[in-house]
Amino acid sequence: MNWRLTREFGVFTREFWRFTREFGRFTREFGAFTREFGPFTREFGPFTRELAPYS
Repeated sequence: MNWRLTREFGVFTREFWRFTREFGRFTREFGAFTREFGPFTREFGPFTRELAPYS
């Protein structure tokens, strides 16, 4: 059994879990932001179509 390899793998696993947790938090934040932004986008759609001929 190579102990150094095992220790390296342990460190990697811990770092990977930390990254996964951070990424999960980011995804949740982004999801909430998207939900907030949804109605605004729906409101903005018709407005953009109105402007299209003038651009």
